[in-house]
Amino acid sequence: MESPPAISVYPVGDTCQSISPLNQCFDPMTYPLLFPRDECSWNTGMEHVEERRTAKRIRVTQLQYYAYRLSQQNGFSILHSSGKLFQKYIVDAYVKNEGSRLHFLRQNQKDLRIELYRGGLLDALEYRAHTENIHTGKLIILPSSS
Repeated sequence: MESPPAISVYPVGDTCQSISPLNQCFDPMTYPLLFPRDECSWNTGMEHVEERRTAKRIRVTQLQYYAYRLSQQNGFSILHSSGKLFQKYIVDAYVKNEGSRLHFLRQNQKDLRIELYRGGLLDALEYRAHTENIHTGKLIILPSSS
C-alpha cells in the first residue's frame, strides 16, 4: 500500500516544490473545504493537550489524530457533512497511516531483529527463488501483528 502522492507546489517565480503527505500542510492543501479556518493537520511534533496525562506517550500519533478528527463532536461538523469528500478523506487518512507503518517497518528491519528469521523462513525463500530462477528484490519481513 503506497502513501498518497506528494503535492507539487509552484510558488511564483520559483521552481516546483513537493510537499510530503506527512507535512502538516498536506491535508489542508488537499482538502481546503474541510480545513476552512486555516488550521494545520497532524505533524510529528504534535503533543497531547491534556496536562495531567499519565501515559508515557506525550506525542500524538497519526492514528490518534485521525481517530480524534473522525470522532463525532457535539454540534455541526463540516467533516461529517461533506458526503463523498468525507469518504475520500477517510480513505486517504487510512492509506497515509498504513504507508507510515510500512515505511517504519522497512526502515527498521535491523532494530526489529529480523535476522532471527534466518535459518528457516529466509533460507526457504532464497532456495525457492534460486531453484525457480526468480529475481527477488529486497526482502522485507512484516511482524505477525501487521
